[in-house]
Amino acid sequence: MALRLASLNMHCGLDHRGVPFSVKQAVTTLNTDVVVVQENWRVHGSDSLAATAAADCGYPSYTELDLVPDTPLADLEVVDGTAPDETGAWGLAVLSRVPWDRQWTVAIGAAPGDVVGERTAQVIEFPEVRVVNVHLTHRLLHGPAQLRRLLAALRADPRPTVLAGDLNMCRPTVHLARGFRPAVRGRTFPARFPVAQLDHLLAGPGVTVTAAAVGPAVGSDHLPVRATIG
Repeated sequence: MALRLASLNMHCGLDHRGVPFSVKQAVTTLNTDVVVVQENWRVHGSDSLAATAAADCGYPSYTELDLVPDTPLADLEVVDGTAPDETGAWGLAVLSRVPWDRQWTVAIGAAPGDVVGERTAQVIEFPEVRVVNVHLTHRLLHGPAQLRRLLAALRADPRPTVLAGDLNMCRPTVHLARGFRPAVRGRTFPARFPVAQLDHLLAGPGVTVTAAAVGPAVGSDHLPVRATIG
């Protein structure tokens, strides 16, 4: 079965200036079977941006993971300038039109100076492929160690796997994910004038990629990436 997959760093639903964009429209534009999201945001007392988009766009299978459960948005340092005066939870999410068999998480460690602290990856097991949603630290010297921890946890079950997300690594360094190959090649950051590819879909053994591309700007400061896999 072919599976259309996209990854988007949602940037808490804000553009690079801190102006909100329509997350619903962003997900509609991607129009894939599965969307993995980094930098999801949920204001206390409300549904998260990704959860609302999942309901509005017809993604009945949904899960989210808070990496920072209680923080002012300004403390996350995701916006240059003044961030909205909000407190909430920041993390990962997966939206799917295809039911999955199982989901679990992998702790990949903290990096000195990273306001997020302990980072964790989401693992979603579909009948024929495993999709891993991950957002590695921006502290560049420590991202490779987090990637190694993730790969070590996945080796116990060598099923076909795609690593998806904002790896905060340029394309040459993703070859540290031994056995995986880049499915998408193209610059993704910053969205308004891309100079580097930080957002990746990495295909492991047994994964066939039939189409892949960097997606159009949808409002975030990152461009999305998407691929059709089998």
